[in-house]
Amino acid sequence: MKKIIIILFLISPFILLSQESLSLENAIRIGLKQNFDIQLSEKKLEISKVKNNLANAGALPTINISAKNERSVSDQSNNPTSFIQETLKAESMSATANMSWTLFNGYGIKANKKKLNQIEQLSNGNLTLTIENTTQGILLSYYNCVIQKERLELLQKVVNLSRERLIYQKTKYEIGSSSKLELLQTENSLLTDSSNLILQKLNYDNSVKNLNLILGVELNKKWNLTDKINDRSQLFNFENLKNQTLSDNTNLRNQHINMEIIKQDIILSKSIYRPMVSFNSGGSYNTNTYDIGDSGYEGDNTGKTLNYYANLTVSLRLYDGGKYKNTKKENKIKEEINELELKKIRREVLQQLSINYQKYNSNITIHNLNKKAFKIAETNYLLANDKNNRGVINSFTLRDIEIAYLNSGISYLQSAYNLNESYLELMKITGGILQEETF
Repeated sequence: MKKIIIILFLISPFILLSQESLSLENAIRIGLKQNFDIQLSEKKLEISKVKNNLANAGALPTINISAKNERSVSDQSNNPTSFIQETLKAESMSATANMSWTLFNGYGIKANKKKLNQIEQLSNGNLTLTIENTTQGILLSYYNCVIQKERLELLQKVVNLSRERLIYQKTKYEIGSSSKLELLQTENSLLTDSSNLILQKLNYDNSVKNLNLILGVELNKKWNLTDKINDRSQLFNFENLKNQTLSDNTNLRNQHINMEIIKQDIILSKSIYRPMVSFNSGGSYNTNTYDIGDSGYEGDNTGKTLNYYANLTVSLRLYDGGKYKNTKKENKIKEEINELELKKIRREVLQQLSINYQKYNSNITIHNLNKKAFKIAETNYLLANDKNNRGVINSFTLRDIEIAYLNSGISYLQSAYNLNESYLELMKITGGILQEETF
């Protein structure tokens, strides 16, 4: 008995001290703000926005300027071959400026700008996908915590009843109305239940850590979960879900954007075989100043020069050794690959929809059955416990009923989680997981 008392002291009760309350809504808010995957996707979106401009598209001119100043000193006083036996000093200054502007490059500029727009859209789509996955992960992690907590409470309830039954059986044994075998059976049941309770406490703590990981908070943070798991039982029309998937599924949307990016790449590959028009202009300004020793003769800005130019260039590639012909074939294949990839993704998404639709409907039925079975098992267990206290049934029969009650409760809780899991997956496929009603 001493051993049992120690175990009971360790496991009962599991008191939650100074824990911050966490609703499902707040969990989503925290996760969407602090999740690292979302933050990384946001940074990638920022980069694509920075790159999306006319300059990167090649639509704006480039202007370069430069300036140079040179000074030289040459002592010719001891040079017998020099005409001037003096120290020569010279200084020159020059400045240049030029501008280059591509006016037309076979629609390449337009294609580049469209591509940059689509890359930004794709980055935004990837961010949406990350938010969807994170939201789904937060919801499932929160629901798992709730399930593990309810399993903990269920096991705690059984331990409490087992403890009361052991006290009762010990009293019966001491007055000679119960056998030693029944007492040992009751002690063993309590020890087994206590061990399961400790393991379940560990499972619950680990589920909270997993939730904290996806929320982006400290792993050891404790929460008081305020929301229960939703009892989903909504019926959907498959054709409506199918149409919604084809229009709102994020993966499909992103693939359409990828197709547009490839189309612009094809236009860019064709642009080098079309006329190109560019405008170039510039100018330079030079001055030279010199000084001859102590002669008092000093030149002042002699040799000033000013040069400028402007030209319009039109070029066209007439022959490239057959590369254009090969490029056309390659582009055609790329378009075909694009179409095949889109069909493949559409087919895979619709297959996922069909599987999860059937899974969700099956889970509704299974959950409803488990719910009814658990209520019956709970009633049966309470009645059996009362009968055991009145000596109508023995502890062995009661234990069998107790195990059936535990298994039924675990099945009921697991079916609740499975139902929500399939519902959320259905919502993600159809693009509706971020809608308010989902939460």
